[in-house]
Amino acid sequence: MKIMVKVFGRYKDITGIETIQLDITDGNTLQDIINAFIKKYPNIQKDKDRIMVTKNKMFASFNTTVTKDDEITLSPPVVSGG
Repeated sequence: MKIMVKVFGRYKDITGIETIQLDITDGNTLQDIINAFIKKYPNIQKDKDRIMVTKNKMFASFNTTVTKDDEITLSPPVVSGG
């Protein structure tokens, strides 16, 4: 199935677009979305375990299952310099 994923911050700069389309299969998880995103944009690999991801406007764990009608967003990790 094809799923639309909104990207923010430097991910938007890297992709050059605000919304990307990824191909996944039924029963996939947010981790699978992240893996597909990294496969398409390998320079994001370093963020793999720290990407901020939401499903239907709620932060969710990477093992959350995704359906084609879900609203998914990916954002770079928040870094603070304290």
